[in-house]
Amino acid sequence: MKGVSVEIMGQSLTVMSDDGDEWAKTLAATVDEKIKYIRANSRAVNSVSVAILAALNFADELERLKRDHQTLIDQIEALNRRLSVAMDA
Repeated sequence: MKGVSVEIMGQSLTVMSDDGDEWAKTLAATVDEKIKYIRANSRAVNSVSVAILAALNFADELERLKRDHQTLIDQIEALNRRLSVAMDA
């Protein structure tokens, strides 16, 4: 893998992804957009602080999605049990 050049916070980086260059570029653009949003809407001026805030935002989003995903799995399993009971009756 050779990697692809991306820019985040004005820094050029070479990144690689098992899902290809376009995916890596999309992820980098998402991170850069989040950082720009945080920089525009917070008092943090230190680049490290902005990066940490972006990481916390992504972690929050990930944990909420995990919770929502588990809720959906639980609902599907409950419906599957109900369907099995109804079919056995």
